[in-house]
Amino acid sequence: MVHPDPTSALSKCVVYFNDGKSRTFYSFDKKHKNSKPNQSLGIRRLEKMLMTSLKGTWETAIIYENMKNGKELAKFKNGVRVFYYS
Repeated sequence: MVHPDPTSALSKCVVYFNDGKSRTFYSFDKKHKNSKPNQSLGIRRLEKMLMTSLKGTWETAIIYENMKNGKELAKFKNGVRVFYYS
């Protein structure tokens, strides 16, 4: 399995699970090796991961820009988007 590179990812998702633990996931922003990074593609892929493979296991998820003080891009609570910055 290929894992995204935290240094080149444009977005990150902090997920707070029902058992009290948290984990950070980084976005895949390219369609293929030589393409330009696309932040909206990475955000869509993070959302898809939340709604399919992690469905029912998390309470809150927040997607940020992958920077030191990156702004909040989207927020989810119990499977429903409550905030989205476009």
